[in-house]
Amino acid sequence: MSRFLLIILFFVLFSFSAFAQKTTKHKIVGGDSFYSIAKKYGVSESDIYELNPKAKGKTLQLNDVLLIPTAKKAKKVTADFHEVSSGESFYTIAKKYDLSIEELKDFNPNTSPNKLQVGTKLALAKNKNSKDAKSNKKEEASTSNDLIHSVKKGETISHITEKYDVSFKELKKLNPGLDVKLQIDEKIVIRKGKEKAKKEIIEAKVAPVKVISPTSVQLETMAAADDDVEEPDDSGEVTHVINRGETLASIARAYKITLAKIQELNPKVGNKIFPGRKLIIKKGITTSKPQQINLYADADDFTEEAAPMSDESLEAADQLISIASEHLGTRYRSGGSKNGGFDCSGLMCYTFSQMDFKLPRTSNEQSRTGKKVKKTQAQKGDLIFFSTNGRGTVNHVGMITEVVDDEIFFIHSSVSRGVIVSSVKEAYYSKRFVRITRVLDNVD
Repeated sequence: MSRFLLIILFFVLFSFSAFAQKTTKHKIVGGDSFYSIAKKYGVSESDIYELNPKAKGKTLQLNDVLLIPTAKKAKKVTADFHEVSSGESFYTIAKKYDLSIEELKDFNPNTSPNKLQVGTKLALAKNKNSKDAKSNKKEEASTSNDLIHSVKKGETISHITEKYDVSFKELKKLNPGLDVKLQIDEKIVIRKGKEKAKKEIIEAKVAPVKVISPTSVQLETMAAADDDVEEPDDSGEVTHVINRGETLASIARAYKITLAKIQELNPKVGNKIFPGRKLIIKKGITTSKPQQINLYADADDFTEEAAPMSDESLEAADQLISIASEHLGTRYRSGGSKNGGFDCSGLMCYTFSQMDFKLPRTSNEQSRTGKKVKKTQAQKGDLIFFSTNGRGTVNHVGMITEVVDDEIFFIHSSVSRGVIVSSVKEAYYSKRFVRITRVLDNVD
């Protein structure tokens, strides 16, 4: 009997050891997304979801731990070359053949890791006289007419796309491994040869306006012409937008309150704080229960049960959030839709245009695009709308960046503070919330 138990124990320990060898643990840090983690470990997002099914569709929380599948290492092969396929990088190729990145660079001195092209043949061993090595040099020379940009300190994707009049989606097609977070001296192919790729623009469909009365039409017209006019906040709530370099302790000292009080008012804020996020310094006084404003009396009849976003849409959402976040702190400018300043709908138009997705110009029109979804089904990348002009019409928009339990955070351009991140639970926005719509299901 004791021998039988020992055999079972051995089997369990062996199975656990085998599983441990096939996975590794990743602790979530600021800026992580499923896309960036998958890229870091050379696996797919679906591989991560398979090991962490409860994390799918949810916002990553700081210090949470994900199980990451360990990519199987191929045995060293006798092949002298590897032909690059779509989506491959020096990292994934080196890992596949059990080489270091430095070795792969050394074997291919004339090939830049930052402009790896599909079809390029990479040497897997030192072989100066190989015909394929010569053809590799020839291929490198043939790309000399490509327009290449070398990233300088302080540059962002937004700066580069605006400089060359291209979208982020176009750049991704030419640079499959391109991330929104750039590295200094990183080489980006802007366009092939002298040819400029034509933009494939997806235009959002505007749902027809349901006319309730002549008054409704009049209000619609006023809202479109008076986009993003803010009504004063009468709740008395005091908030602080976090600046770079600030800490919770320094903010507490500036407002002459205790650190414990800030943490009490902002229970979901961890030790790591992010520029652009708002902190509640003093709670507002709500005299009446916040009530949702509806542009149409029966607007709720059109709110549908929404299926969770696809992996592709969630990846697009991460990229859109990263692009919009580059502009945190940018001033508000009426009619603005470029780096110099944004109004609320202008920020959304600019951000989504980077994925070749065209939104209508005003927040009121944007509120009638896509599919309306319930608050409880909101996901990052959804558009969120408010009525801040005291007339009951949609005139303000933001994009949801994360959903933590029942609290929705969104990035937007505020008249008073420029591009910031706010929460629907703030007294000002909770009273003025109108609806949420999903347009990312239409993004390829």
